[in-house]
Amino acid sequence: MANYRKRYSEMTGKWTPVAAVNKTLSTRKIAERIEKESTVSVADIMAVLYALPHVLRDEMANGNAVKLDGIGSFALTVQCHKTGVDSAEKVDPYKQITNIKVQFRPEKETILVAGEKKMQTTLVANDITWVELQEKKGTKNAEGGTNTGGETPGGETPGGETPGGEEPGGNGGNGGGGGTPQTE
Repeated sequence: MANYRKRYSEMTGKWTPVAAVNKTLSTRKIAERIEKESTVSVADIMAVLYALPHVLRDEMANGNAVKLDGIGSFALTVQCHKTGVDSAEKVDPYKQITNIKVQFRPEKETILVAGEKKMQTTLVANDITWVELQEKKGTKNAEGGTNTGGETPGGETPGGETPGGEEPGGNGGNGGGGGTPQTE
């Protein structure tokens, strides 16, 4: 089940659901899950997962984008000083580039929704069940009061492992995760 929290927008005066992260799974937990779905050992999976960022970094440093089937593509992007130079001959990346970032583009597939073709990222399940993530005891709730604890719908307390989910993020107006996820 995917989680959401209720968020109030002071700009619009309206409430909306935003994706919420229950907890963040460690590389080891992901390796253990992959082991159950394959014939590869946790140790071998861990070795591959630890090597992956080094390979991505080296390939992007060599000017390549990296596409992981079923996941998406990684490529470098740069930010430069707000003012450019007067001619192409004066372009100097060492002086003008102020920040280097990695851009991730999730892989997309075409699906049918109510008989209409629609693009959807392959990392999003087609049959998500949404459950409101209850705030922890003593935290402020969506209505501004203080939570007294209790159970989430379905009788489970927050913290159970669920596959998928969004990256943790602030609620800076982009529909981000909201809250601090638990790490396992």
